[in-house]
Amino acid sequence: MELQWPLIIFTLCVCLAAGTFAGLGILTLLGKGQKLQMPAVVASLAYLAVGGIASFLHLEHADRIFNGFGHITSGITQELIGIVVLFVIAIVYLVLSRRGEIPKWLAVLAVVCGVAMVLVTANSYMMPARPVWSTLLLHVFYLSQAIAGGGATLWLIAALTKADDALQIPARITAIGGLLVVVGLAAYAAYISSVTLPAFDYYFDPTDPTKHIASTSGFGSELLTGSLASYFWGALIIGGAIAAVLGFLKWSKTDNSVPFSAISLVCVVAGGVVFRAALYILGVSVYAFY
Repeated sequence: MELQWPLIIFTLCVCLAAGTFAGLGILTLLGKGQKLQMPAVVASLAYLAVGGIASFLHLEHADRIFNGFGHITSGITQELIGIVVLFVIAIVYLVLSRRGEIPKWLAVLAVVCGVAMVLVTANSYMMPARPVWSTLLLHVFYLSQAIAGGGATLWLIAALTKADDALQIPARITAIGGLLVVVGLAAYAAYISSVTLPAFDYYFDPTDPTKHIASTSGFGSELLTGSLASYFWGALIIGGAIAAVLGFLKWSKTDNSVPFSAISLVCVVAGGVVFRAALYILGVSVYAFY
């Protein structure tokens, strides 16, 4: 399957936006990070804006987008609702942060909406027609990356704004998120190795009659040691392990964390892009077999 770069950017930015906002809610509940509240909300909104623009670029006829909102079970409808809700709550958070009065219920709502937004986005790609996507491990990957990316974003903002009381918690969130990325990708690799489909000797695709028969096996080997191994191991090491190590190194320290947090954020973003690219390449449709 060809790479859909607008959707790769969209899902990545949604994870970063939701993770940043949920992490900010956690900091607020712990009574820390007042100095970074406003820039953190702005960063979350910026992620949402970039993701929204990328989503529109995916459409060949953007003027017809509302035709896709005809049913509540539609993935695009649920994503739109989630983005609007997250945007509204973020604006309220931004206004109240200027007064220095963030109620606990709003912080809880930020955490709940952030997690829900990630799950809704991942659920949009649960397609039985694409076997390698149709697993809850996709939700695990999206959540772990939201934790790592949101933590790294807050960590960098805390370092830049010198919010010393909020340096340790984002570093720990980044470390935990990076570790979850490693575990999630390992679990996904184990799952994908077990995916098998019936083999057929012949099929006819009227849109591409000379197309070769798609392989019904070898997904796991392609990911672990085959042509996609660099994608998988790059995402696991760069997008997960490095962020985890850097976060653990600053687990209990409050000294200058700008280089550590910046590298962690870059690695999480790079790893997220690489693995999403692998998912699209692996996204073989069952149409090729029937």
